[in-house]
Amino acid sequence: MQLGHCRFDEAKGELTNTDSGETWRLPRAELQVLNLLIDYQGKVVAKPLLKAGNGQEQPLSDASVAHAIFTLRAFLGQQYESLIETVKGHGYLLKHHRSRKKAVFSWRNLPRVAMITAITLIVSGLISAMVLIDFTPPKTLPVMPNSVSSVKLASGQSVDVILYSRSKTNNALLKEQGMQIQQKFSQCAITPWKSIYLSLSHDEQVLNITLRGDHFGQSVIRNLKISDLRQPKKFISQQWLEGVEICG
Repeated sequence: MQLGHCRFDEAKGELTNTDSGETWRLPRAELQVLNLLIDYQGKVVAKPLLKAGNGQEQPLSDASVAHAIFTLRAFLGQQYESLIETVKGHGYLLKHHRSRKKAVFSWRNLPRVAMITAITLIVSGLISAMVLIDFTPPKTLPVMPNSVSSVKLASGQSVDVILYSRSKTNNALLKEQGMQIQQKFSQCAITPWKSIYLSLSHDEQVLNITLRGDHFGQSVIRNLKISDLRQPKKFISQQWLEGVEICG
């Protein structure tokens, strides 16, 4: 993928400056943040989602996310650092970018009369545009959960099951996995977990699950990752649920 004058190789986890030829093999934090920004390109990615990543590793700290954004911008350079925008109070946004070839043009090639006519038309066009165009920038919404459901345990405890996806359509597979998790928790007498986050990778081959809760007064987190290359996909099975012991 092209980002300004840099090319990102997702398979190798490398960012290459096509002007200088410099290649940077991204550290874990920078790679996690950039992958998520690309997955949700054009939308604001909330900080908790950037920290949690895809569930393969322990979540990042606030400082790690901020440092990753800083180093990514530094590598993109002053000309393109604004591609990663900070949306105060929400998160970060990777803007869409298309490189354009610069047309070679010289005013000296135009006759004097043609030059005056061209300038007059340009000025008139700019004035018309200022009158007709609304310059208010469109508001960009942060990436919000696709759905949030609460499961009531026999003890009266509630567990939130939260689904994240890039859109609110065609999420039947993700919703199916969420229902199975809810059904399993409804059979628990008690559990240390308070919130469960589910999301699918962009190729829908990996289901990422993050469990957050409390154990003897200490905050705990558990990340699970399930790969399934079959069709149709069945990430969660009864055998898998029994093996991970989510009731605690």
